[in-house]
Amino acid sequence: MIKNNILNSSENLIYTRIKRDPFFNMPEAHYHPYHELYYLISGSRKFFIDHRIYNVNKGDLIVIPKEHIHRTTYMSNMTHERIVIEYHDHLLLPLYQNYDTEMLSDILMPNQISIPLNRRTYMEDLFSKIEREYLSLDEFSSLLLQNYMTELLTFLIRCQKRTNTPSQHLSATDTLIENAAQYIFHNYEKVLTLDSVAAKYNMSPSHFSKKFKTITGFGFKEYLNSIRIKKAEKLLLETNLSITEIALQCGYNDSNYFGDAFKKEKGVSPKKYRSGKGYV
Repeated sequence: MIKNNILNSSENLIYTRIKRDPFFNMPEAHYHPYHELYYLISGSRKFFIDHRIYNVNKGDLIVIPKEHIHRTTYMSNMTHERIVIEYHDHLLLPLYQNYDTEMLSDILMPNQISIPLNRRTYMEDLFSKIEREYLSLDEFSSLLLQNYMTELLTFLIRCQKRTNTPSQHLSATDTLIENAAQYIFHNYEKVLTLDSVAAKYNMSPSHFSKKFKTITGFGFKEYLNSIRIKKAEKLLLETNLSITEIALQCGYNDSNYFGDAFKKEKGVSPKKYRSGKGYV
């Protein structure tokens, strides 16, 4: 099941700093209606966002915009420590007032930013300020957190614009699986089977299935359904198409099967999801 996390609208942000044991895998892929910054203090991780694979190392920051499916898995037998900040759109307002969308693209789209070694102390000090304020909230905290987040996001934009971030060096297998994920992501409405996709990439179904799960954290069917259901959510809320029409547009030839798959993912039927305007 894909988890759709909720951040209370009264909260400016949520800050967490956690050290994880070796071989930790995120239990469920998820997406949420707020933005996320993931900074790796130590260790290494593999990130899968939508259809892209990122190998993340110490000093790397991952930008996860709202409504993007993501999951992390381990790359090694090391422990890792990470900082995560989850925040709402309104914390971006000062940036929108000063920069155009093109300038902000580095923090509005999935992205990996490698923080230069000589700037990590500055950024980690800024994280510490956010942490201290977050843990000792008072009547001044909202403005201070806003200012710290504006400084952090502005720094990340500058860092990406002025630093030559090393290009991703994925293994041949990772590249193949990423290509397969991109194909599924952009062709979810078609008839796709494990056999057909595996054959497209010259792999046996069993080998492809195993590699896809290991690298992305998703089973083949789980990933395909997650993309289809996420698209169906959007159509249910933003169009007047019938349930049957939405099922067909999302790759389901049987509206009853679509209803069952949707309820399994979201906990409610498509009809109830639409009438409740997405609140489940």
